[in-house]
Amino acid sequence: MKHLIYLAVFLLSSTFSLSQNTEKQQKIKANLEEYFHFERENIHIQFNKTLYISNENIAFKGYVFNKQSSLPNLNTTNVHLVIYDAKGQVIQRYLFYISLGTFDGIITLDEKIASGNYRFHFYTNWMNNFMEDESFAQNIEIINLNESYNVKINQPDFNTVSVSFMPESGAFIKGINNTIGIQIKDCNELGIQIMEGSLVDSKGKTITTFFTNKMGFWKFELTPDINETYSVKITTDKLKTQKQLPKPINSGLIITYDNNLPNNVLEVSVKTNLDGVNLYQNKNYTLIIHQNGKNIQKEFNFNNKNPIQILTFDKNDLSNGVNSIRIIDENLNEIGERLLYLNKQPKEIPVLETQFGVNDSINLLGKLNSKIANLSISILPANNVCYEQKNSILGTFYLNAYLEKPVLNSYSYFDRKNVTRAFDMELLMLNQEKSKYYWNKIMTNKPKESFKFTKGIAINGTIEKPLDPKSKYKVALISFKHKIFEEAIVDKNNKFSFDNFLARDSTAYQLQLMDEKNLAIEAKMITNILNNNQPFLKNQVFDSANCQPLKDLNKTFAFSNADLEKKRIALNEIVVQNKYKKSIYTHQTEMNNQAAKAYKIGENDFGSALDFIGRNGYATGVDNENSVYIRSTRHEYSGNESVATPTIIIDNFQLFDLNILYDLDLTNIDEIYIDKTGNSNTATGGYGSIKIYLKKGINNGYLKKKHTTLIVKSGFAKIKKFKTTDFLFSKEFDVFGTLLWSPNVFLDSNQIFEVSYPNANQKEILVIIEGFTIDGQLISEIRKIPVSNL
Repeated sequence: MKHLIYLAVFLLSSTFSLSQNTEKQQKIKANLEEYFHFERENIHIQFNKTLYISNENIAFKGYVFNKQSSLPNLNTTNVHLVIYDAKGQVIQRYLFYISLGTFDGIITLDEKIASGNYRFHFYTNWMNNFMEDESFAQNIEIINLNESYNVKINQPDFNTVSVSFMPESGAFIKGINNTIGIQIKDCNELGIQIMEGSLVDSKGKTITTFFTNKMGFWKFELTPDINETYSVKITTDKLKTQKQLPKPINSGLIITYDNNLPNNVLEVSVKTNLDGVNLYQNKNYTLIIHQNGKNIQKEFNFNNKNPIQILTFDKNDLSNGVNSIRIIDENLNEIGERLLYLNKQPKEIPVLETQFGVNDSINLLGKLNSKIANLSISILPANNVCYEQKNSILGTFYLNAYLEKPVLNSYSYFDRKNVTRAFDMELLMLNQEKSKYYWNKIMTNKPKESFKFTKGIAINGTIEKPLDPKSKYKVALISFKHKIFEEAIVDKNNKFSFDNFLARDSTAYQLQLMDEKNLAIEAKMITNILNNNQPFLKNQVFDSANCQPLKDLNKTFAFSNADLEKKRIALNEIVVQNKYKKSIYTHQTEMNNQAAKAYKIGENDFGSALDFIGRNGYATGVDNENSVYIRSTRHEYSGNESVATPTIIIDNFQLFDLNILYDLDLTNIDEIYIDKTGNSNTATGGYGSIKIYLKKGINNGYLKKKHTTLIVKSGFAKIKKFKTTDFLFSKEFDVFGTLLWSPNVFLDSNQIFEVSYPNANQKEILVIIEGFTIDGQLISEIRKIPVSNL
C-alpha cells in the first residue's frame, strides 16, 4: 500500500513539474514572438570608397533588408541621412526614396569643408519604435583640397592598447576548466596580432601560452584556484603590458558548444562545479536558442548530479547568422548568454574577368548563379588607399544586426581567401558579452507602433477663404516642369492633403483651387510639408577626438588646384580674332527698359530665373516658410527685408508670387532687364526692377491666374549622375581616384553583368561588388583583378 502511495505522489509531482515547464516554455515563446512581432528593417550602405577629397562627390548604394524574412524589404520608402562632423554637429540632412529595397545617392561636397571624419547616419522613422538601435552609421574621412595629407599606416597604435577578457557566457568558475576569450586592440578598435603571450600565476609561473589572430582575438583554458591570482603578460618588441584576470566565482553556469559536428548537429553543454551541482538540485532550467522570434527550447536540470548537461540540436531548425543561446531559470530570469554564428547560406561568388572594349575602354564581366540580382560595383586603382574600411553586406545583416557593438571591417569574416574565417568567427562570438537584445527588455518591454511606416511625404493645407458648404471643391497640385498633376478633395473644414507623395527636393508646385466644373478659383492657402525631416530619437555616440590613426610622414600629398606646366602659353601661337556680335534686344524700347541693363539669354545659359538674378547683384534664396526671396544686397541687412525687394515683371505682368521664379528655366526666357538704380518708371521704393520676357510660344497664362505656389524643401534627394573627378597627376589618381561607380547593375538572360570604364593604363584594379538577389541571397566580393592584355 505504501508503495502505491509513493508512486501516486511521484506521478502527481512529475505531472505538476511537466505542467510548470510547459507553461514556462509557452510564456518564453509568447514573449519572444510578441517582442519581435513588428517588422524590423536593417540598412546596409556601400560607398564607392571611404576617403574623399573635398572636390569629389560621395556616392553610395543602400540596401534595406527585412530582419524577420531575410528578404529585401519592399515596404520601406523613406530613408533619412544625417551627416555629422567629428564634434557631433549636424552638417546636412537628406531624404532618399527606396524602391524594391534599394536606393542610391550622390552627395556633393563643399570644397571649403574642413578635413576630418564625418559620420553618415541612415535610419527610418519606423526604427524609432524599438529600444535597440537598428540604424546604420559609418565614418567617412574627407580631405580638404587645400591641405596636405599623410597616408595612414596600416598598423595599430601601441601606446593606446587595451586588453579585455571574456569568460565563456560571462562566468569564470573555480575548480573546473574555463575557456576565456581575450581581445587586444588600440583606441581605434584596430586588433593587435601578437605571436606569443603568457598566462602566469601570482608567482610569475607560466601556466599556458597563446597568440592572437589579426583581429586581436584568441582564447585560452584555465582551471582556477580561488586563492590564486592570474595575469596575462605580453612582452614583444612593440608591446609590453600585463593585466590581471578577474577573480573566479564559487559557482555558476557556463554555456559552451561544439559547432563542428557532422550531420548538422549542434551540441550545447551547460557545466558547473560540484558546489553548483548541490546548489542547483531540484531546479529546472530552460536552454533556448533563438534569433528574433524564432526559437527552440529544451529543459534540463542537475538532479543526476552530473556537472555537465549536454543538449543536442538540429542546425536545420536554427537561423542563419547570429543566434542567442540563453539559460532561463524557473522565474524566467536569464542566468547566462552565449552567442553562436551559423553559416547556413554561404555567399555567392561571382566569376570576374576583364576585357578590352571599344573606344579605349575596359569591360568588367561577371557571372552569377542567380537569375535576378541587384548589384552595385566600385572599381578603384589597385593601390588606392581610399577603401580602408572593408565592410560586407553579410556583416551588416547577419552579424552586426544582432551585436551590441557593431564589428568594423566585417569583410574578413566572410572573405573566402581567409582560410581561418570560421574559427575567427567563433573567437568573435566568444568575446561578445551580450547580444543587442537584452532578455529583461524582451520580457518586460513590448514595442508599440508609436511611429509610422512613412511612405513618401505629405503636403496638406487649408483654404483661408469661406467656401459654399453646398458645393464640392478640390485642389490641384501641378508641376509643368515635372509633368505632375494630382488632385485632392477639400473637406468640410476647408482642409486638403496629398499623402504618400514623391516630391523631389527644391521642386516648385502650383496649388489651384477648383470647383465642381473644374473652374479655377482665386484662394489663398496655408500649406505644410510633413514626413520630410523626421528625427532619430536615440543618441549617437561619437569616437574620441583624442584617438588619431598613425600617419606615414614620408608619404605626403599636396593637392594642386592647377597644373602650371599646362597653363603655360606660347604667345607666338596665339591668333586674336574678333568674333563679337552685337546682341539685338527685342524689348529694349518697352516700359522704359533703356534705363536697365539688358541680358539676352543664350543657348549656353543654364539654371533658373532665380539663379540668374542671384548671379547679377541680388541676394536670393528660399526662407523658412518655403517662399522665394529677392533682396537688394545694399539693403539686405537693413532690418526691413520685405521693402528691399525689387519689382518683378514677367511679360508686362507684375509678379507678386516670387516662387514662380524658382522653377522658371532660362531656356524659356528671351531677355531680362535689371534696373538696380530705381530710375525705371515701374520701380518702387528705390530698390529697382527686374523685367523678364519669355520666348515666343511659351505659355504665360499661369501668370494671369491666382494660385498658390509651394517650394518643397528637404524633399527626396534629386537623382544625380556620378562623375569621376580628374586628378592633375597620375600618382594622385592611383592613390585617391575612382575608375567606376555603377550603383545599379543587373543580370542579363544568361546571368551575366557587364560594366565599362575608361582605360587609365591600370595593370590591376580593385573591384568591390555588393548586392542581393530577389530571394535574399547576399553578394559581397572585394577582389584585385589583373587587366587583360595590358
